[in-house]
Amino acid sequence: MQSFMENEEVLYNSAETSPNPTPNSDNLTHDLGDDWIPECDIEKKPIVGQLFPDIYTTFNFYYHYGSTCGFVSRRSTEKKNKQNKVTRKYFVCSRAGLPEDDKSEDQSIKKRKATSAKCDCPAKLILASNGNGGFYVKEFTENHNHSFAGKGTMQFLRCSRSLTEFHKRFIIDAAKLNIGATRAHAIFKSMIGSYENVGATVDIQESSDNNFWFEYKTNENNHLTQLFWADGVGRRNFEVFGDVISFDATYRTNKYGMVFITFIGIDNHWKSVTFAAALLEKEVADNYKWACESFKKFFGSSVKCIVTDQDPAMKIAIEECFPGVKHRLCMWHIMKKFPSKLGTVFYAESPFMDKLNNFVWSDHSSTNEFESGWNDVVSEFGLSDNTWLKEMYSLRSYWVPAFFNDEPMVGLIRTTSRSESSNFYFNHFVQKGDTLSEFYLCFHSAIEKQRNNKGLLNHKDDLMRIPKNKKKIEKDATELYTKTMFYKIQEQITASCGDIVMEDMSVVDGVKSLKLKDPFLKNKIFEVNFNLSTHDIDCSCNLYTRVGYLCSHNFLCLSLSGIPFIPRQYVNNRWLKRAEERFSTLVLSDVAELNPEEDAKRKKNKGLLV
Repeated sequence: MQSFMENEEVLYNSAETSPNPTPNSDNLTHDLGDDWIPECDIEKKPIVGQLFPDIYTTFNFYYHYGSTCGFVSRRSTEKKNKQNKVTRKYFVCSRAGLPEDDKSEDQSIKKRKATSAKCDCPAKLILASNGNGGFYVKEFTENHNHSFAGKGTMQFLRCSRSLTEFHKRFIIDAAKLNIGATRAHAIFKSMIGSYENVGATVDIQESSDNNFWFEYKTNENNHLTQLFWADGVGRRNFEVFGDVISFDATYRTNKYGMVFITFIGIDNHWKSVTFAAALLEKEVADNYKWACESFKKFFGSSVKCIVTDQDPAMKIAIEECFPGVKHRLCMWHIMKKFPSKLGTVFYAESPFMDKLNNFVWSDHSSTNEFESGWNDVVSEFGLSDNTWLKEMYSLRSYWVPAFFNDEPMVGLIRTTSRSESSNFYFNHFVQKGDTLSEFYLCFHSAIEKQRNNKGLLNHKDDLMRIPKNKKKIEKDATELYTKTMFYKIQEQITASCGDIVMEDMSVVDGVKSLKLKDPFLKNKIFEVNFNLSTHDIDCSCNLYTRVGYLCSHNFLCLSLSGIPFIPRQYVNNRWLKRAEERFSTLVLSDVAELNPEEDAKRKKNKGLLV
């Protein structure tokens, strides 16, 4: 994955000739402060001097104008004469005004992490009385200082969430049949085409995905044995979020008992994202190898780490198909076996696991510390000859965090819980007796819902504003990162202001070196080196290497050095707002690159699933 520095020009307005060499939160704002003018048919746009019979009609006109263009309007102030009649009425964009500062001094009160969408937008419509009971448009400011909702986010605007009489009738009828609101919403979505059309007045259109690709195999009886599929959105997501993937097998999804596999990653909201899926007749190495080769054919082999359970067939397939890629075994699956392997009484009543967990789960232990600690604890409890523990120790480089400390982005996933949660999620949409056609349609519905949820998070990011009383470096992070990632980074910034103790500091050849004792991490000493001219920074805790954002020790060093922004070489593209739209090179209308034989096979068998 690329860093922000490699694509820095993306965030600057096209009117600028070059970015400021000293980054700050103001010139990195990619959608605020510029003039944005809505585009729509002229008859839908207010005109100065336009007459209206009353305020209600005027507001409905302006509200509809906003919903067409991608913003929400609201009523604002008004002026009245001595007879208490309105002589002037103001309508504004919902993002007019400024967010209120948090003036509460009581730090003991738990506060909700809330953000404001207000950004002092100047757009407004001023209505004045014409003296005859009617009103006319006295002033119309159509310029906004923020971008508008577009396809994919329009349905999240308040003006798109109204219910028609048909919608209301449908909900009432669903309730009579004991169908809950969530399922009723899903059913209604299926009736009208997609989530974007639920509660919105847009044309219902069907479109095919030219990037959709599948591969399959049959046996001598022409029965399906293997099937792999992915679409353009999955490919685009993988290009940006495909550093680490997890996959796990599940049954009970179709009437033929085929094994269902999803290829899962983590997106810029720290949510699971599905890249592709497969159905296999059996859990054997050859089938897994076929699925892995199909994955490589469509996505390439840029993945850095693959997380699976201890299935030996998966291990064989990954080693053959992804040589050089780090294979990580699910820690949770291994740790949950300890009671059965050691005896439940021993497991529950001895301090063995407490001592073992101190260095097994730690991201900050070295390999030497792990090996020394493991041998000491195993010897202390007389388990040196335990066959299963010996086997787990021989596999330590596949599952113990100490062996992954210096591997890029491997901290994103260290268990298959993402895949298992994903399988559980898909099981809500499919049933054991589904045919393959029914199964695929249900899978597609589940994927649509997952992507609709991501669209909602993107929309919330667009509205995210932070009060003025935050630190400059926090404001900088706000403009760059998604809301979820901002809060993770804010935790590191807050921790840097806590009880971390500086044991030593020196400056040699323009490099500031710190030794910091961290009370939150068992008083371990970490070393930070910061180049005062290039702003290159590293820390022995390796948090940036593992997850792609700076640690509390880095932020403390930046603060001590008077740096109010995050060095751009450490702003990872994968965590930025709308990362998949801004940093993917894939144009979704492009046809997937296949050789002529594969393309002919694809066209010939396009009806396989339906």
